[in-house]
Amino acid sequence: MMEWSVLITRSGVALLGLLAASPVLAGPADPWAVDAEASRLTFETKQMGVPVKGRFGKFSGSIVLDPSDLANARIDITVAIPSGATGTKDIDEAMLGEDLLAARAFPAARFVADKVISEGEGKYRADGKLTIRDLSKDLALPFTLAIADDPTTPGQLRATARGRVDIRRLDYGVGQRDWKATDAVPNEVAVVLEIIATRAK
Repeated sequence: MMEWSVLITRSGVALLGLLAASPVLAGPADPWAVDAEASRLTFETKQMGVPVKGRFGKFSGSIVLDPSDLANARIDITVAIPSGATGTKDIDEAMLGEDLLAARAFPAARFVADKVISEGEGKYRADGKLTIRDLSKDLALPFTLAIADDPTTPGQLRATARGRVDIRRLDYGVGQRDWKATDAVPNEVAVVLEIIATRAK
């Protein structure tokens, strides 16, 4: 049985892996090595109608995913909330402050799924629970997975997983006091991931 196992971590401003080691996708023999520079875990929202984009620089976890054995698939990703940044000091301070993500009180968000469904043509959906600020809600994460020859390195395979999902921040308590209003910052926030990994054939 082939397993696609992912241990995703970055140190510093490196990368959905939704905190302390080197990112790895483990295969049946040789591990898949995540390209930390090319992989991304980002988010998109707006403030006063102006688009705001940011990223989480640290996250870790494990993903076991064999497309031919989805019954045994499992995804468990933890994101370091303090690593979130948009590049704008005022926005970052508000975002990580106690009325929004409350990074000091709730330093980690977590996504756990033990059900992955094939939707055909390289498309999948992971059904699980997302926890932010200690509030857990059901979440269906759609993603694509493509594995092909690495065009830059002969004898090597390249895997690319991409996903995007919209979450409602108020469902997780991300918006206390004045931040409960959705006129300045909308309720919906898009989370976008791209994981790129390689391994020898």
